[in-house]
Amino acid sequence: MTQWYCAVGGQKFGPMPFEDLSRWAAEGRLSDRDLVWGEGMAEWVAAGSVAGLFAASSPPPPPLPSGMGGGVSGAGGFVEPHRGGAVLVLGILGILVCVICGIVAWVMGNTDLAKMREGRMDRTGEGMTQAGRILGIVSVVLGIIGLVVAVIVLSAGGLAGPAWR
Repeated sequence: MTQWYCAVGGQKFGPMPFEDLSRWAAEGRLSDRDLVWGEGMAEWVAAGSVAGLFAASSPPPPPLPSGMGGGVSGAGGFVEPHRGGAVLVLGILGILVCVICGIVAWVMGNTDLAKMREGRMDRTGEGMTQAGRILGIVSVVLGIIGLVVAVIVLSAGGLAGPAWR
């Protein structure tokens, strides 16, 4: 079996079988401009000139059926991972702690659901995203109701004067 050597980034690697050298090329560790040498060769040559070292690119697979996640969009690129867990946690925090978290959950939920419908984001987190968005809306509504009640109570109390007189 012929042993191969390669020079990548000024460092020499090898000996290795052709299969390992080919794997390096497939992984991107070896570029077509890096130098390689195999037993019986007179001199080092560019890796791109060695037949069979860089596999011909195969056509991309067809897009997944509509509604399926899996990380690949119909355009052939990768989709963003969902943030359903983050939106859900923010929605819960919006109800329990701070209305601002609810506003963030509402906005993030709307944005992420739109990306999911367009196929730019993984749809597996759609349920969590929707739940977090709804909790965000509920927290904002409860915050507004609490603010209105506080204004009414303070206004009525302020008009009546102190209760101890």
